[in-house]
Amino acid sequence: MPQILSNFYAFLRHKECPYTQVAKYVVCGGIAVGVDALAFYLLAWLVFPCLQPGDPVARLLALAGFPVREVSAETLLRNYWIIKSICFFLSNGVVYLLNILYVFESGRHHRIKEVLLFFTVSAAIFLGGTSLGALLVGRFGWHMTYTYVFVLALGVTANFLLRKLVVFKY
Repeated sequence: MPQILSNFYAFLRHKECPYTQVAKYVVCGGIAVGVDALAFYLLAWLVFPCLQPGDPVARLLALAGFPVREVSAETLLRNYWIIKSICFFLSNGVVYLLNILYVFESGRHHRIKEVLLFFTVSAAIFLGGTSLGALLVGRFGWHMTYTYVFVLALGVTANFLLRKLVVFKY
């Protein structure tokens, strides 16, 4: 058993193979998405209401006997931006730590520059994705959950490529 754990730890620390790098990026990203989603839906439900009654998560909450507060379209969009901003810092802090520990080789830039580049790239993708999400919700009437998943898929792809090519060693 100790040999298995030793091999697994070596696998986690190995950052050169592009295939394992992508696999670990997906797992680390999944953890960050979990942090993001948990924070998003807790805030959207309890603190800054922005779930519409027809939203799949709102329907699940209603089935479980938890009320979902309806808000105006203006409040919904304002709350969406507030929540996404909070989730940006939470999830990116988590994924930065996981990325430098298990996915990418740190050191292409000085640590401060690396962190600034990491968050700048993430912020650009965040602003573009959140703007697209606001458009999908506000203009096209998409539910939050469908918007969340669509914008997430675009963001994961763009973040991997830019982090690999601009922020970290490759």
